[in-house]
Amino acid sequence: MARTQSENYPEIRKEFLRRSAALFARKGYPNSTISDLAKASGMSRGLLYHYFDSKEAVLNEMLNDHLDQMLAAVREAAEHGSDPETLFRDTIRTIVLINAHSKDLQIVLLHDLHNLKQADREIVVSKQRAILAAISALIKACDGGRKIDDRTLMAQTMMFVGMINYTYIWYDPDGPVGPEEYAQMVADTYLGGLRA
Repeated sequence: MARTQSENYPEIRKEFLRRSAALFARKGYPNSTISDLAKASGMSRGLLYHYFDSKEAVLNEMLNDHLDQMLAAVREAAEHGSDPETLFRDTIRTIVLINAHSKDLQIVLLHDLHNLKQADREIVVSKQRAILAAISALIKACDGGRKIDDRTLMAQTMMFVGMINYTYIWYDPDGPVGPEEYAQMVADTYLGGLRA
């Protein structure tokens, strides 16, 4: 007979993914065991298998959840605003805020994506590409054909993404520069370079 789900199944699953991301970020996905995951979440191994059938399933779900949230937020931010610069600023603010509150997930995404099976990895990568495409479109719109062409657009996009994706190495969102201010600094710096 199948085991019934508890009423707070989604919340338990979400908290488990959060703790698992912290474990993978600290210890590394390859070095983390099912026993480590159970201990980090305060579950028995048996209960853990009620939620996920493998360590890879945990990794797959956490990365997809993270990118689904980011992609939805980026698309929503990119649809509101009256001009390209406002759309750009709102989108960047959205990404910076998500990254500031999901440092562990950023680390896992950037360091452990290759541990997924190819088919699962391709799904995650397609979501990353969709986010990059949205950012590229905003950059192109802000430039208005002055500096950036098809040859340089991806280099410009990846240069910009480096300003917001690799903050996990040094940035403390609780430090003297909060996420809102940092997002504004990044947008000012990048847009200033386009105008120069």
